[in-house]
Amino acid sequence: MDRYLVLIPLLPLLASGFNLLVSRKYFPEKAHIFAILSVAGSFILSLLVFREIYDNEGPLHQHLWSWIASGRFHAEIGLFADQLTAVMLVMVTFVSLLVHIYSVGYMHGDASFYRFFSWLPLFVFTMLVLVLADNYLLIFFGWEGVGLCSYLLIGYYYKRRSAGNAAKKAFIVNRIGDVGFGLGIMLIFTTFGTISFAGEHGVFSELSHGDYSTKTLTAIGLLLFTGAVGKSAQFPLHVWLPDAMEGPTPVSALIHAATMVTAGIYLVARSNPIYMQAPDAMMVVAVIGAFTAFMGATIATVQNDIKRVVAYSTVSQLGYMALALGVGAWVTAIFHLVAHAFFKACLFLGSGSVIHGMHEEQDIQKMGGLRKFMPITFWTFLIASLANAGVFPFAGFWSKDEIITGAWESSIFPRFGDLLTVVALVTAFISAYYMFRLVFLTFFGKPRFDESKIHPHESPSIMTLPLVILAAVTIVFGAVGYPPDAGRFHKFLEPVFATAQHHEEAVIAETATHEEEAGETGAVAEAAEHEEGHHISNETIITFAVISTILALGGILLSWLVFMKRRIDPVAFAVDHPGLYNFLYKKWYIDEVYNAEVVFPMRRLAMYLWQIIDVKVIDGTLMGVARGFGDLSQGLRTLQTGLVRNYALAIALGMVLIIGIYFAAFSSLFR
Repeated sequence: MDRYLVLIPLLPLLASGFNLLVSRKYFPEKAHIFAILSVAGSFILSLLVFREIYDNEGPLHQHLWSWIASGRFHAEIGLFADQLTAVMLVMVTFVSLLVHIYSVGYMHGDASFYRFFSWLPLFVFTMLVLVLADNYLLIFFGWEGVGLCSYLLIGYYYKRRSAGNAAKKAFIVNRIGDVGFGLGIMLIFTTFGTISFAGEHGVFSELSHGDYSTKTLTAIGLLLFTGAVGKSAQFPLHVWLPDAMEGPTPVSALIHAATMVTAGIYLVARSNPIYMQAPDAMMVVAVIGAFTAFMGATIATVQNDIKRVVAYSTVSQLGYMALALGVGAWVTAIFHLVAHAFFKACLFLGSGSVIHGMHEEQDIQKMGGLRKFMPITFWTFLIASLANAGVFPFAGFWSKDEIITGAWESSIFPRFGDLLTVVALVTAFISAYYMFRLVFLTFFGKPRFDESKIHPHESPSIMTLPLVILAAVTIVFGAVGYPPDAGRFHKFLEPVFATAQHHEEAVIAETATHEEEAGETGAVAEAAEHEEGHHISNETIITFAVISTILALGGILLSWLVFMKRRIDPVAFAVDHPGLYNFLYKKWYIDEVYNAEVVFPMRRLAMYLWQIIDVKVIDGTLMGVARGFGDLSQGLRTLQTGLVRNYALAIALGMVLIIGIYFAAFSSLFR
């Protein structure tokens, strides 16, 4: 299969080019056929790659050609597929295929139908390049490609000012993180002499055989994570993601829930050997992740746009993934990444089905009682919401519970793990609350819309079929992670993180030695327990499973009491606590802070540079010189009268003047 790796990203690229160059002219209404067939082909090939790696337990590598060769710097176009790549390939192509099918119904009748199905497979191409790349520069190429496609698809409705602004915001904010990623690649080459991470002479091989400064590795880790902060919507660069909901809903499901936003998580997971030798960088990843998870969850509790609620849920869940990476729960982070891709894609597509059935209405305060009008949408949305809330036995329960347990059991910074665990548990409670606030306000209660004007209806089967498939996968996917920390999913990914595992065990053993010399037998026993296979005890797993389940059910119960039974009036609460409500509704005022401290000062600086430096100083100087020569030429112009007698007089006067000068010179010379 290594010879066919190139076909996986190539098929969507060909479909994109074909639709953009041919379909737009000859059959624009059929553009979806080529896009769907290409992504379906990539999905089938991804399954074959997955099976090949699963059977042989070895990576696949396909070298295509040399990209850049300059002195010691060599960048290759090479594709690499190991267990992590195989999982990402199947997830990306599977969700992409369902979104393409769903989009046929959602985008039906759109004036630029062909353009949508040109950009969508182009995004799939760039995401697949990112996942398959065998070096950091090629990852960066795919990284920038998904950013470009995100810009194009967020601003798809370019005639709407809000869509254009959201696209620009996403593009600019991501560029900030990308600067850090680019600097990280430069530092990697400076440190290791290569940018390839695979192979005998790759970064990870050099790292295992060499002795490198912890400070240097920490700097590399932080720079790479800066890129991840932008792409995976971590605080403080998360602000672009909620505004990105201006794009069509299928775009939100594919790019801003299941694939592109996971690129940063994938990057950090792929670079795990670097991070395992840079504990300070991992601490930053864990803290930023925990804070992002909590912040996103709190903001989602008061939003009224159905897509924005799900968007802030995505921010929160991405924070969970970053938390898992920061505490060294590498496989758990990827497990949650895949589980989240399925149930969050279902939630976004379900939101699109609701919007479609409600004639483009997105305010959940103007909905209610929709379950009787949209039964398929309701049940699939409910299943995905239960998974997002972490309710047993849905996929989100298994992965989120493992993250919380991993934070508690982290051996990297055990004393700090308690606080991270508490934050994760509180966030789990809030997540269940806001998800069922969304469910209750949308699908239960009496209709809060004008039934004489709006007639809700179920979406066509081409839109509901992907919902059913995603909901079914959400139900059964948790089984691949059972038993926790030792399921089939974990065993499959273990070889990718073996280096990190061995390094962690070495750190634990070294800690045990120091503790033993100090006479701290309790710590020695705990370290020894970790070193024995490094599996979390069943008692700990069960304890946190029970706690997280109770918290999830408690969040659902609170939401039921507030929005169904009205035991607590949310309007009265907002009136009585305007400061807290506005703080959450205004998204912690982060956009306002950026506007006040970054956007407006930069705008004032730009206006000053334009109106003063550019117009008055630079243009004024140039125009002044030009004006001076113009005035001089105008003065000299009066001498050119066109009359011969005037010219003869000027010549005569000139001759008299010249003769006078000569006489004066000679007379002074002979004195």
